[in-house]
Amino acid sequence: MSRLFLLSLAMVSGLSFPAMADESESQPNDKPAETVAQPQSRSAAVPFVFTSSSMGFSVGAAASLQGVLQERSQLVAVGTYSQNDSYVAFLGAYNLHFGDSGRWFVDLQAFDARLRESDVYIDGNPAFDSPAGAHGSDVNNFVFGEESQRDLYATLRYVLPWGAGKHSPQRRSRLVAGIPVAPEDGEQVGAYTSVEFEPFYRERKVEGFDGFYQKDKTQGVSLKLDHDARDFIPSPSRGHRLELQLHRDFGSGERSSYTKWEAQYSQYLNFGANRWSKQQVLALTAYTSDVPTWDSGAEGHRPPWFAESTLGGWNRLRGYQGARFHDRSAVFYGAEYRTIPRWQPQGAIPFIDRYYFPWWQFAVYGELGRVNDSYDLGELHKDMDWTVGFGVRMWVENVVARVDWGFSEEESQLRVVVNQPF
Repeated sequence: MSRLFLLSLAMVSGLSFPAMADESESQPNDKPAETVAQPQSRSAAVPFVFTSSSMGFSVGAAASLQGVLQERSQLVAVGTYSQNDSYVAFLGAYNLHFGDSGRWFVDLQAFDARLRESDVYIDGNPAFDSPAGAHGSDVNNFVFGEESQRDLYATLRYVLPWGAGKHSPQRRSRLVAGIPVAPEDGEQVGAYTSVEFEPFYRERKVEGFDGFYQKDKTQGVSLKLDHDARDFIPSPSRGHRLELQLHRDFGSGERSSYTKWEAQYSQYLNFGANRWSKQQVLALTAYTSDVPTWDSGAEGHRPPWFAESTLGGWNRLRGYQGARFHDRSAVFYGAEYRTIPRWQPQGAIPFIDRYYFPWWQFAVYGELGRVNDSYDLGELHKDMDWTVGFGVRMWVENVVARVDWGFSEEESQLRVVVNQPF
């Protein structure tokens, strides 16, 4: 069982990953207004402590700087260090815009980590002959040791002059106390469509305590089409989103080339308010992916294990650890009921009351998914793995901090992360 306990509210100030520029209109009382806008320049930094199974007792800090480089840009930095000499470091810059049209945006992300005591589901455990991470693989078929991770991304995004983005790429969400409100009569709500070009570099190194050693990396480019009709990017209450993404690593003398595609559709149904809830939302999602080059050529063209079609982790099958399942193809379905209670006591709590913290949210969810060694929809829907769970989300300093408890037939997972899972 993974253990993760946040002992301060630090991480809620960091790590926001905006899909595109978003400007929100808000009003501190219960009457919507069209002209009151949230401050675009705001900064926060807080220390935090936690404990986890792979890092032990850890200390760190998170900082978020909004509107510093440009009006709607955001800088994020997070760093942690633990008693077992593990560390995590993250630096990101988001919504940097350029060009006279205002439609071009750039996001930059760098992540580096060393986890001293990690269970990694890859082949190498001498007690097992079957593939690690495959559907039906043994829960104990992993390599235990030190895992190093490094990820670099540079995302170039262009908002197309279609639909709601025809006249302006800037999104505007009408909010009351941080909660999106229904469109007024006659108000048009459409979809923003963007295309992304993203060079990437990802590397994993695993050093088992029994002498095992494996280093893998992938580098290439991704292309993405994002059709987004959500009413509020951080925590949607209505609308839908369709994402289509293609990844290509052209290979080299030390690694294989491969092609991978992913598709995800999400729908949000708003059931309104009642006497105990300010908002009720049913969020639904479906996801699938495949590596069509898996068996091409004499030896196949396959990505490293962490870049295959994976399930388990923060967003898909949250009752399992990250990349618990990985193979050529995957399908996943998720349903989540989210409600914002009328009871919101945080404004009266010392220290917490200094932050912009208009609401917290309770959620319950269920998930189904499976990986397979071929893209066979019939097989992918047999004997699917599952997760059920519940969680709390907090809208703090314009970031959704998320605490999720996920339960599966193998284990349970408690995580503190940022952003809604979908």
